Amino acid sequence: MTKPLTRKADLLVRHIAQKNLHTCSPSTHAASILQTMSRRNIGCMVVCENHMPIGVITRRDMIRLALLDKLPNEVHASVLMSTPVKTVVDTTSVDDAGLKFITENVRHLVVVDEQGTLSGIISETDVVNSQEIEHDLFLRSVIDVANLSPIRISSTRPLREALVRLAESHQTAVLVTEDNRIKGILTERDIVSLLARNKLDVLTGECCSDSLVTIEKDLSLYNARKVFHEHQFHHLAITDETGDVTGLVSYNDILRSVETDYVYRLRELLNERDQALEQSQHNLMLAERVIAASMEAIIITDRFARIQSINPAFTDITGYEEHEVLGQNPNMLSSGRHDDNFYQAMWKSLNEQGFWQGEIWNRRKDGSVYPEWLSISAITDDTGEITQYASIFSDLTEVKKSEARIKRLAYFDELTRLPNRKLFNDRLQLSLGYAREHNHRVAVAFIDMDFFQQINDLHGHEAGDTVLREVANRIEQELDEGDTVARFGGDEFNLILTDVDGNPGMSDFLNRLLTNISQPIAFGDKQIKATVSIGVSFFPTDASDAEGLLQCADSAVHMAKDFGRNSFRFFSQEQHRLIQSRYQLGNDLQAAIGNGEFQLYFQPKLDLKTNKAVGCETLLRWHHPQLGYVSPAEFIPLAEDMGLISKIGQFVIEDAVRQIAEWRTIGLEIPVAINVSAKQILQGDIAERILGALQERDVSGHLLSVELTESSFLHCLDETQQGINTLRAAGIEVAIDDFGTGYSSLSYIRNIKLDVLKIDRSFLINIVESEVDQAIVSSIIEMSHVMGLSVIAEGIETKAQRRVMKKLNCDQIQGYLVARPMPAESFLLWYQAQLKEVTEAAQSGTL
Repeated sequence: MTKPLTRKADLLVRHIAQKNLHTCSPSTHAASILQTMSRRNIGCMVVCENHMPIGVITRRDMIRLALLDKLPNEVHASVLMSTPVKTVVDTTSVDDAGLKFITENVRHLVVVDEQGTLSGIISETDVVNSQEIEHDLFLRSVIDVANLSPIRISSTRPLREALVRLAESHQTAVLVTEDNRIKGILTERDIVSLLARNKLDVLTGECCSDSLVTIEKDLSLYNARKVFHEHQFHHLAITDETGDVTGLVSYNDILRSVETDYVYRLRELLNERDQALEQSQHNLMLAERVIAASMEAIIITDRFARIQSINPAFTDITGYEEHEVLGQNPNMLSSGRHDDNFYQAMWKSLNEQGFWQGEIWNRRKDGSVYPEWLSISAITDDTGEITQYASIFSDLTEVKKSEARIKRLAYFDELTRLPNRKLFNDRLQLSLGYAREHNHRVAVAFIDMDFFQQINDLHGHEAGDTVLREVANRIEQELDEGDTVARFGGDEFNLILTDVDGNPGMSDFLNRLLTNISQPIAFGDKQIKATVSIGVSFFPTDASDAEGLLQCADSAVHMAKDFGRNSFRFFSQEQHRLIQSRYQLGNDLQAAIGNGEFQLYFQPKLDLKTNKAVGCETLLRWHHPQLGYVSPAEFIPLAEDMGLISKIGQFVIEDAVRQIAEWRTIGLEIPVAINVSAKQILQGDIAERILGALQERDVSGHLLSVELTESSFLHCLDETQQGINTLRAAGIEVAIDDFGTGYSSLSYIRNIKLDVLKIDRSFLINIVESEVDQAIVSSIIEMSHVMGLSVIAEGIETKAQRRVMKKLNCDQIQGYLVARPMPAESFLLWYQAQLKEVTEAAQSGTL
């Protein structure tokens, strides 16, 4: 593994540059340069012209000159120097200077100030020495970097021969031998000193230095460097076990070994920088393409709100081309519908928060006014100063039209144009309120078409729609002012009849209605006959509220169908007694809590990555002494209506926590999820109840999770938010259950911190065959992961569904494929068996 570059923070070139720089002019004679190098004991000089560096002369350049047999006083510096000179500004970082050594392929960089004036010089050695190299030096021995084939030359050979061999080999020293033993050493520095004294025609034995220090080959580079510093030498001889000299190591050899690693690291750094630059350019191009392809208009302005750029969607929405708006203020689009206070609030938000978002009306180029959803963000620099503004807006024209249509659909049936269930209920409440106040009677009639499915089967759905519209029209024609007919859906209609006090003609009205409806209905060249069954209930004799009246009318219409259809029936006390059975069930439900008739069942959750059970969800079961198991779909709504949901919910909380604690005593920590309804949230103390149960059993919060339905967010958002914050602070995960079946799901999970999202099984029933469902579920999973949520798929019943969910990166699954809900004892056996199976599979490598 490569050791990262380490150095002191913010180390600049000026901190390591050699300041005692020796310079000369281009016309300086080589003889003068030789004398300076010898006297000052320096390795190079910088050639300057008008205080600007133009070249560099080194000891090796002087040795090459000597071999050319040219007199030093006849050659100028301009001939000898290496050029051009590579420079670096003194404020450059040492790391950047190291990169420049690599890219320029040089060993020296001349240091200049901001004006280009010479201020020093640095070498690769200087850069390496600035790093913390002790680590590398400790790990290596001199044998790793030494020259084991140094130049050896007899003491009787002339000095010129030594110069030639040095020049050819590019080494910096030769060993001088005498009688097969080492007499001394001759270095480049020694040769420059000899050249300065014009002693070229001598023997190597007469001019070599006998001060040769030896070290053992296994000595670490760190200790070798200490020897160099102690003796102030640049070369050391290496000896073997017998004391014979086997090699030569220079200070530069040590540094070069470290430089090799350093250069490698610098190359890695350079490659990383290039890759980052390439990725940055790619991202920039991608961003430009995304902006250009965006269906939302985008405007970029400077800090003075002058438009700098727009995207094609801006032109599509406003009609203005780019050349018409560049340099303009976006207020050119103002519609005049907003006053100064509106814009002052907008700018206040931008200046204080850096963001504004809202609906605004603007004007297109053709003069038409349109609504848009506008988001403006302030862009700041590193100092926090605003430099630009980015605006994104979308045209809400079609959205407004859709909202108007949705509003119509919210109150009227699209097929028949009759009021729908919501408007019917509103009008029924008004009618009942008026009836109570004035002591009047109100009748509610339930009309159900007979054998309507046969009409669809025989004549097609278009014929069925025609029949429904005609029946609706015939019913309306029979009603008095103040009465209402509504279509709830399918083939059912409901009436509110207000003028029934002392009116003996109710039966006549109903018979007339039956007769008119049963008249043939023309469809193309066909005549279709339709009949209906009608059930009627009265306020206040049959029921005192809207729900009761509708239930009584529904019971009456079933009697009419049983009687033979195409008839009407009034609600009777006999039917009333049947309805009372529901209230009896309510009484039994209240007693069930104290009688211990409730039991928790547990359905496992499976991790798709590990194939391991990671917890379970509790499901409440009611075992009625006479009726047997009663479906939660029957008793949960009844419990909410009767105000019993709090007691039942408390039982679930306490029993779930008790079960967690019991499993913990046998060494199993099994996370358990409980369901909490909107009614429980509305009570305001659900979080305290849960925390109290955990504290009583000394159970950690991470072993319990809470699942909320979307109705919790719709009906009690503030209470839900507060409860979630309290639970999550205690380590309890919070999940949104049955996602996709409620209202404004995206809005709530974006603004409220959650941990888990459970996809409703309605999205998964056809997930294997439906590419649309796969795309929807894939989007839900990706969105959830972006927001940091885990995803659980409910209702998984087949292996094919499981494979699809694993492919879509779903985290967990739950359903009959894994296991059906089961009592605690059965669940424990299942869990232990599954845990053993997974463990054995992991050990055998088959998982």
